[in-house]
Amino acid sequence: MSHTAARKTHWIVSLNHRNRSGSFILLFGALGLHLADRGYGFITWLLLALQFLVYPHLVYLAALRSSRMLQTEMNNLMLDSALFGCWVAALGFPLWITFTLLLSVHINLTVFRGLRGLAECLLAALCGIGIGLLIGGARVDMYTAWPTTLACIASLTLYLLMVSQVSFQRNLSLRKARERLRDSERLLQRQLEEIHGLQNQLREQASRDPLTGLYNRRHLDSALERELISRRQQESLCMLLIDIDHFKQINDAFGHQAGDRILGKLASILTGHSRPRDVICRYGGEEFMILMPNMTLELARQRAESIRQAFAEMTIGFEGEQLQATLSVGLSASPDHAESVSGLIRCADQALYQAKAGGRNRTVVWGPETVAVPIPDN
Repeated sequence: MSHTAARKTHWIVSLNHRNRSGSFILLFGALGLHLADRGYGFITWLLLALQFLVYPHLVYLAALRSSRMLQTEMNNLMLDSALFGCWVAALGFPLWITFTLLLSVHINLTVFRGLRGLAECLLAALCGIGIGLLIGGARVDMYTAWPTTLACIASLTLYLLMVSQVSFQRNLSLRKARERLRDSERLLQRQLEEIHGLQNQLREQASRDPLTGLYNRRHLDSALERELISRRQQESLCMLLIDIDHFKQINDAFGHQAGDRILGKLASILTGHSRPRDVICRYGGEEFMILMPNMTLELARQRAESIRQAFAEMTIGFEGEQLQATLSVGLSASPDHAESVSGLIRCADQALYQAKAGGRNRTVVWGPETVAVPIPDN
């Protein structure tokens, strides 16, 4: 495959080749009528044929072979202007031929290069007129016979219609391209929203306990740090550390499915007794933790008692058995008991152990006396 064939032809080059070939044939007919009317000789007819029948294909090939295809095509348009100027001056400035030739080429360059193209086209036409005057001499013959006039009108009209049709097609293509771009943008936006939603779901799943649907230990660590940092100076952050009493015995006696049923019921009670701002987590195994921002120690103790009593009064049906269990709850608060994350958890742990050591099924608020309490077996 040749280098020329392998390259993609610029759309302006292809468009101008079609327009130039069609319009030049029309101009050949109009100027041919004028030459026949004035009795020009063979040389003029040969030049006319070369200019309007052969020339369009030669400049097209020149553009195709050029390393700067578009720039070469713009130069071809300038050459069109100069050659049309030559014809206008050499023929003695016939009115309709002059109007048709110069207007058509000026429209062409203005379409592609704006006012700059118009100025360049005018300059090239003036140069061509100068060359034409040198060749044909300074003479004026503005008259055109009516067949020539009609042919010029028809040529110019058809050329303008051709340019209008091309403009319409380009605008239509641009509109369709913009619509496709908008569709692509909407599709991309939907895909981004779906990806964002999936990312949120994955983050949510990564921070949730699959059995209870509550937050897991991983989420708790970041939430606790965040709550302690954002806590106002006088605002209390209370922590409940909750453990199901004798949970191992329930699992051993009735199986893990029974234990899972109890864990799920407790998760429902914790959710029902908490505020939207509270953070409820499955801390590990049968242990749960609730963070209660902006809550006094006494209100937190009352909330813990409500949870404990609700759970103790609940019976869970499982394979014909009615299961019941109780809770031990340790309560600590910041800044009353500790300022750090580790300190707050340690105080809640110690309070929970005191609740177990005291007979279970109770809530204990941390105090200095809870330190070094012996930890009973679960």
